[in-house]
Amino acid sequence: MSLKFSKKELIFPIAVFAVFITIVFLLWNKSLKTQKSTFIREIQTTGSLRAKEFFSLVKYDVKSLENLKQRIEMTNGSYFQYWEKDAHLILEQNPSFKFVEWLDTLMTVKMITPLEANRTAVGLDLSKHPRYPEWRNHVRDSSTNISPWTKLHQGGNAFLVDAPVYFEGKFRGSVTAGMDFTTPFNELVADLDKYAIEVIDERGTIFYSKNNPNTSGIGKEFIFTTSFVVDTLDGQKWTFSLMPSHLDFLAERKEATYVYLIFGLLLSFLTSLLVYFYQSSRGKNKYLGHANIKLKVLNKSLKKEQVRAEKSSKAKTEFISNMSHEIRTPLNAIIGFIEVLKLSEIHSSLKEYLSLMDISSKKLLLLVNDILEIDKIESGKTTFRKDIFSPLHELKNIIRIYQRTAEEKGLNISLDSTVNSDLEAVGDIGKYGQIITNILRNSLKFTEKGGITVSYDENIVNNELAIDIAIKDTGIGIPKNKLKTIFDRFTQVDIGKAKRHEGSGLGLYITYKLVDLLGGKIGVTSQENVGTEFHLSLKFPLSETKSKTSTTNSESIDLSGCKVLIVDDNRVNVMVLKKTLEKLGVQSESVSDGLEALNTVQNNCYDLVFMDIHMPKMDGLSATREIRKFNKDIGIIGLSADVTKEAIDEAKGVGMNEYFTKPISFDKLRKHLPNYLVKIS
Repeated sequence: MSLKFSKKELIFPIAVFAVFITIVFLLWNKSLKTQKSTFIREIQTTGSLRAKEFFSLVKYDVKSLENLKQRIEMTNGSYFQYWEKDAHLILEQNPSFKFVEWLDTLMTVKMITPLEANRTAVGLDLSKHPRYPEWRNHVRDSSTNISPWTKLHQGGNAFLVDAPVYFEGKFRGSVTAGMDFTTPFNELVADLDKYAIEVIDERGTIFYSKNNPNTSGIGKEFIFTTSFVVDTLDGQKWTFSLMPSHLDFLAERKEATYVYLIFGLLLSFLTSLLVYFYQSSRGKNKYLGHANIKLKVLNKSLKKEQVRAEKSSKAKTEFISNMSHEIRTPLNAIIGFIEVLKLSEIHSSLKEYLSLMDISSKKLLLLVNDILEIDKIESGKTTFRKDIFSPLHELKNIIRIYQRTAEEKGLNISLDSTVNSDLEAVGDIGKYGQIITNILRNSLKFTEKGGITVSYDENIVNNELAIDIAIKDTGIGIPKNKLKTIFDRFTQVDIGKAKRHEGSGLGLYITYKLVDLLGGKIGVTSQENVGTEFHLSLKFPLSETKSKTSTTNSESIDLSGCKVLIVDDNRVNVMVLKKTLEKLGVQSESVSDGLEALNTVQNNCYDLVFMDIHMPKMDGLSATREIRKFNKDIGIIGLSADVTKEAIDEAKGVGMNEYFTKPISFDKLRKHLPNYLVKIS
């Protein structure tokens, strides 16, 4: 009887398994098609972006030549005395330039830089050259001429770019450059190993290629092609093409779909088993019904509690602070694992994803920090340290940090200051740096071309160091109707579904509040599509003593052989910290509560203890208090997501040497660990 009963129970699970298998295969087939269409979109997107970069670079280099022409025209030719210097500068700054020369009105080469490699071209009469009519047409039109890929008299090939020069109402000649874009193009596509690229001029000459492009073996849908008009008068176009660099470009993606197929088959099998076990447990329906009644009673009780909770009048800022605190704990694990992976050898195809994860997690951390900062400001809990620092030196450090970000966007950041003093002030260097950083990040975010100029001035007034800082950008500017609200919470220049710039709208609000708490002033002037300038005035008491600078180079110190105890009940946090310490050569052990920490420290020899604050059985504060009764020398560093001043003061009050807020970066550990692990004899 039991065997017959089992067969009946198997019928429905087998039917479920068959349905799931059918669905899995249909989804798998659809996934293969989706992978193909996704890759095609990637090619189109990548090709479009890279083509814009290529042609923007060409425009930029041509503009450099036209700028030289304009300087000659504006000075009615007197700028010729700086020809040699300016030409060398252009060659240094633009790797696409092979030479710069001056053609007179008869198209004879009069000057050329550099001279040594191009001496044979000096005095060359080009009036019989095939490109003379083209050159003459552009002279009449006063427009810049770009020739096809041309063989040079002195050897090699290049594009010849002519910019006709007029002053005092007459044509005087043309500034001409030989350009080869191979080097800058290679720099633009250095990271595109899985794509092949070629660029062709209007005559069909391939003057640039990467990774041996082969259009014959690849379907047309996998090739991105676009054209760019480089010479409007002559109708010259360059054609840019991007395609996969190898024929098995979909193989790796298909491997992933096979993994999903196996997972789907396994899931179907497990689901069928679940259905079988469910049928086998039907005898427990009465028990489940009873449990359901209890659940309804519990739901009624929960609704009553919910009504009671809704009537409570908790402050909004307290809620935000608690939520932010809870977010930082798992964020610690995310950022920690990212840092561990960044220090590991991983497949190159994953580096881009890891980089995006790193950027996204740090953006989330910045948002959490902003929320916490607002909570402290609005609840009146903001405190200021008394650091001894040089405002000018700190400003230079911040500019140096964001210099690379600016360069990646094609921008420049310059400091305009005649201050030469070494004056130091007393104030909160962190808050000062946060103010400058928020304004600078805002300018970088809304600036697409040009750059940012930072002006700095300082004066001594009544034994105080009065500083004035102006940060001026060439960005999109701020509409007049938004200037008055730019420092309000959650206010942004571009809003709505079509906005192009990310951000929470908290940075400038925090900046305004911090400046106000420091007794300073901040203002802004702006013009749409021209740029924005922030004006900042602050005063700090002059320092009577010089700041102490550490000479220890943490990167050169060998920490191998040092032993550390990690006390934390969160397994993920322990794993992250252990992996990070391994990268520094530090041995580590772990326990999960304060009681275990007491016994372990008594029976073993450690150089340092990382102590979590919130743990079961015995919290970190109580454990530290007990450890200090029998060991006053061991270093103890507190760990917590609580960033309030009260929490930090309480931790140091029970005997902790230092207090690290989560998440903890690799750089922070590398900087501070030598203070506790390096023994000075």
